[in-house]
Amino acid sequence: MAAVQGDAAGGGGLREHLRAVFALDPQAPAAIANPGGHGWTHATWGALGEAAQAIEHILRERGVDRDAPIGWVARNRPAAVAAFAALVMNGRMVVPLRPKLTSATLREDLTAQRLQAVIGDEEDWADEGVVPAAANAGSLGISIGGVSPLKVALVPGLERIGAGPHRAPMPGYVLERLTSGTTGSPKRIAVHESVLIPSLQSSEHKSGGRGDELRLKTAPAMLLKPFSHAGGLFGLLLALYQARPMVLFERFDPQEWARAVQRHGVKSASLVPAMIRMIMDAGIEPSLLASLRAIRSGTAPLDPQLQCEFEARYGIPILVDYGAAEFIGGIAGWTLADHRRFSATKRRSVGRPRPDVQLKITSEDGEELPRGQCGVLHVKCDRFGPDWIRTNDLAVLDEDGFLFLHGRADDAINRGGFKILPEEVAAVLRRYPGVRDVAVVGRSDARLGEVPVAAIELVEGATPPEPAQLDAFLRKHLAAYMVPKEFHVVAALPRTASMKVSRPELRAMLGIS
Repeated sequence: MAAVQGDAAGGGGLREHLRAVFALDPQAPAAIANPGGHGWTHATWGALGEAAQAIEHILRERGVDRDAPIGWVARNRPAAVAAFAALVMNGRMVVPLRPKLTSATLREDLTAQRLQAVIGDEEDWADEGVVPAAANAGSLGISIGGVSPLKVALVPGLERIGAGPHRAPMPGYVLERLTSGTTGSPKRIAVHESVLIPSLQSSEHKSGGRGDELRLKTAPAMLLKPFSHAGGLFGLLLALYQARPMVLFERFDPQEWARAVQRHGVKSASLVPAMIRMIMDAGIEPSLLASLRAIRSGTAPLDPQLQCEFEARYGIPILVDYGAAEFIGGIAGWTLADHRRFSATKRRSVGRPRPDVQLKITSEDGEELPRGQCGVLHVKCDRFGPDWIRTNDLAVLDEDGFLFLHGRADDAINRGGFKILPEEVAAVLRRYPGVRDVAVVGRSDARLGEVPVAAIELVEGATPPEPAQLDAFLRKHLAAYMVPKEFHVVAALPRTASMKVSRPELRAMLGIS
């Protein structure tokens, strides 16, 4: 297996680094998938590279501006990996577009973004109304599909760039990240190469990678989070940066995931809390996960009880990470050393800040608070500039430097002047027998301004509890003003593509405007 000496990213930028990765061993498996559940197959590094070259040839031949943002329909498929590589390796900016969550999702993105060119899967272009929406936006259309071989072609009816107007050029930017959309429509955050490369290098160092020699890794990355989600997109880019093969999942199936872990001898995996619960509920055999040394979890709060039960059953430590919509590459997390020393006493923490990150907690008016007091979290890191950046998260820093999150400032419910943090209420309700998950939102109240309302998802077969039982249980653990005014048992909490609870959908489900 070939090796490249020196830090390619530091010497010539991200595109040169990725070109060096693709040249290491063109015959080696790169993107492994099980399309349609009909058996595992893979595309080699060489096949991905050839498809990427074909895409770039079309973009150049059709006159797409070098600095124009390019649409990329973000599916967890080998074809999408090739399209992503085509753009990044040629210095073009990637604009992730959401594949159909409903029939309208992609059409809405095409209309809103007005891009010179869009690359999508054959399946996406076949959806009703997608080609007309791209034509109305003036977008050139490129189709890519298959696995082995990958097929690249112009989309009939979208062979040339239309009149526009199109989005303005964005030189120096590598990609946009979509926020999770848990509190509203996803927002787009552009990421410059000067920010992205240090974040990749920081994550490489965190995972024990070496910067003096570039080799194809043997242990693959298990890419479960949707590429349209910021965590999924960074996971894809990090796998490419690390020269690591990828096992791609379009949807999470606990049994299929566990068999893939065993088949590939995976040592580390990243799971959101909902996936961890699904593994427990599915009764996955511990022997299937014997190769795992650690699991990283982020995106949403992890129930400490669930963490304890998982670690007791499988003997695998869960290392919680924390990132925020304003950042890429993460800002805090647990290490194995910290887990061994502090896991029993700091279960609710999301870990300590990365070595290049400073954190502080302030009051709403910006006054810095001492350790142990809850307030607004601020972050400072050279990767993102010289200034302190205010997040929307409420948090506590303890004397050992561990960070504890207490929800979002804009989720806080003001009940007659008393502030209620929904996650604190939900965390207690999850301890009630038979409760699988909980979300708490505020409902307008003529007398108190707002009151909390709880939506409860039960484990399969559990008997729905009476509201009076839940009320009495909560009053043993919480102040009276924190107890929800209403309890609603729902079949399933609505979730985003990243498996967070979608608060707008939940409010609509509960009839809350």
